Amino acid sequence: MNKRTRLILLALSVIVLTVIGKWVTGDFNFLLNDFWFTSGFLLLILLSLVTQPHFSKDSNIFVNAVTASISLLLVDQSERKFTFWLFLLITIYLAVSSYVIMLLRNKPLPSENKTIQLISRVNRQIGRPEAIFSAFFLWGILMQFGSNTKGFNALLLYWLIFMLLNLPAIANALNSLFEPKETIKEENALGKIFGVQSKNTFLVKLFDERPESTNIFDFVEFKYSIGNKEKVRKGLIVDSYLLNEEQWIKVLTTSEIETIFDGANIFQNHTVDIVYKINQDVNTTYLDRFIGIVTEQSKIDVIRFIYNSRTTISHSSLLEVYVGNKKTKVLYQIVDGTTKIEPLENKNQTGLIIGEAVQLGTWNSEKSQFEKFGWVPQINSPVYISSHIENTPLSATEFLVGSIPETNYPVIIDKTTAITHHTAIIGVTGTGKSIFARNLIREYLKDPDTNVICIDFTGEYIGKFKELNPTKTISDGVSKSLFKKIDDIEIEKGENYNKDTDNTRKLKGEVSKAMFKELKAFLESESSISIFELPDVANSSGVLSYTKTFFRILFHIAKNNGNFGKRVCLVLEEAHTIVPEWNFSGVSDKVGQPLLNSIAQIALQGRKYNVGLMVIAQRTANVSKTILTQCNTIIAFQVFDKTSSDYLSNYFGNEVVKLLPLLKFRQAIAAGKAFKSNIPLIFEVPFIEEPDVIEEEE
Repeated sequence: MNKRTRLILLALSVIVLTVIGKWVTGDFNFLLNDFWFTSGFLLLILLSLVTQPHFSKDSNIFVNAVTASISLLLVDQSERKFTFWLFLLITIYLAVSSYVIMLLRNKPLPSENKTIQLISRVNRQIGRPEAIFSAFFLWGILMQFGSNTKGFNALLLYWLIFMLLNLPAIANALNSLFEPKETIKEENALGKIFGVQSKNTFLVKLFDERPESTNIFDFVEFKYSIGNKEKVRKGLIVDSYLLNEEQWIKVLTTSEIETIFDGANIFQNHTVDIVYKINQDVNTTYLDRFIGIVTEQSKIDVIRFIYNSRTTISHSSLLEVYVGNKKTKVLYQIVDGTTKIEPLENKNQTGLIIGEAVQLGTWNSEKSQFEKFGWVPQINSPVYISSHIENTPLSATEFLVGSIPETNYPVIIDKTTAITHHTAIIGVTGTGKSIFARNLIREYLKDPDTNVICIDFTGEYIGKFKELNPTKTISDGVSKSLFKKIDDIEIEKGENYNKDTDNTRKLKGEVSKAMFKELKAFLESESSISIFELPDVANSSGVLSYTKTFFRILFHIAKNNGNFGKRVCLVLEEAHTIVPEWNFSGVSDKVGQPLLNSIAQIALQGRKYNVGLMVIAQRTANVSKTILTQCNTIIAFQVFDKTSSDYLSNYFGNEVVKLLPLLKFRQAIAAGKAFKSNIPLIFEVPFIEEPDVIEEEE
């Protein structure tokens, strides 16, 4: 029951009690002198629920006990016998024990020790108004009138009716008399405004008898007064809930809703603060775009919103909110959603879905990029699904790698920057990582001044790029010859305490010259892509030496010969096999570190000499951090291991990185120098059909 109903119930009960008292006593002296009336009156006040709901349990018992103790002072001295002293002891016990409990308690009752729990719960039973004051009332009428008398029977019947029925129906009926008759009967009237949340959200208590049904997403109209001004507003019902056995709705007003109706009033002669339902059909896409409203604890970089929409959303959906006095459109991308039970009042609850979205910023159409915005939206600001934008033109060095899911907001990479400043592509098998990487390589090769060398120990790349007629960086015959010489070097050094001899130095020179010749021939040829493969050998130490020499010669050519006029991209497929963290590699640091140093030299200085890396791996954990940390552009498909998530959080932030295990096929998170928007973005790769690819792709 609401406050008015409670007060009506109190007045009704006191009037009835007074009438019965006058009837059985013949005058009104009992109002001031009789204990039975005082105890009954206190029972009505405390139980009829004027004070009871507004106090915590223990403090309420304390108030009841002190009030009961004072009321006992009205008992005549001649009547202060065993029952009186028993009641007095009980009230003193309740007052003292509840006071002590209030002093001692500092946490919820279930978390307190067993003694405090027991005492508190016992007190709450015997200290209730209906328990202690009912006992006083019945004892008082028994002392005053005796048993089986007209007065005793009448007051006992009154007590039974009050305790069993509590007269709520009569109180509600009387309460309805105070409502303006014209608003109850008025056509289309739903309810009355009782509160305002921020400037654009209104709380409305619905009439018990209303001609119109209410549903979420119904449009409404009302006149609301601010100061001396009254204005007719349009609104949208965004929530409905039951509070204290009454139906309430929440109405959102926005300038966009006003625009739907062209600023014209639907109703005439409004009653101020009365909300009317608009029944006319509205041809609008507003409800298809509306997602919910901004809620508490939103920040500049992350907003929280109450999801309340008929439109389906998911993680990575793009939202827009108008922020600030100038109503700047700021875009946010959803990263999380949780359910929540929100307490209303007196055990009433409502269920919510709370979404979280990270700020991407405002969209700069001239630069085709997001730019951070420096403020937070007001609470209860409406949240919309993003609208489409005009298509974005691309420059010669730019490539559209994908778009924000379910939008045409482009995710654009600068190919030159991606090569020279190094790019890492991370993701488990089956996410579309390798297809994406190969498609990006094909885009690189559209530049006639770019050559790609794929370091592929899997043997797959020759077939995957068949349409481009790839060559082998080191021809098979030369490769076998070089590996034989490297094997001889390893054996001879091992026999000489790991020291070079004149012969090993000679062989190393021959290996270097041969590799230089092969690389020069490729870079000066018409072929733009080559595959660096290893000969079919089992000597792991020799493999590392062979690979190390290759990278050393490549860097030498870049530094001293300018790659013969070319930009070179080195693709490290299955990077953990080429640049592993050595605690994962199974090879000693003494053997593996020189190879890592050769590649690290390219990673650290390659951009100065037009040599860049594309690092492709399933996990970050087993790839050298010396190499990964030099990758200024990161594209991460789905990953599950915590090590990768922790590492990538340095690039994406803690909110966005939580989505890595939830990404769908062909979805990825991108961040870094090569992207036009230097803000982490969740994007979707378009379907890529590779030419002449027979093998099933991961």
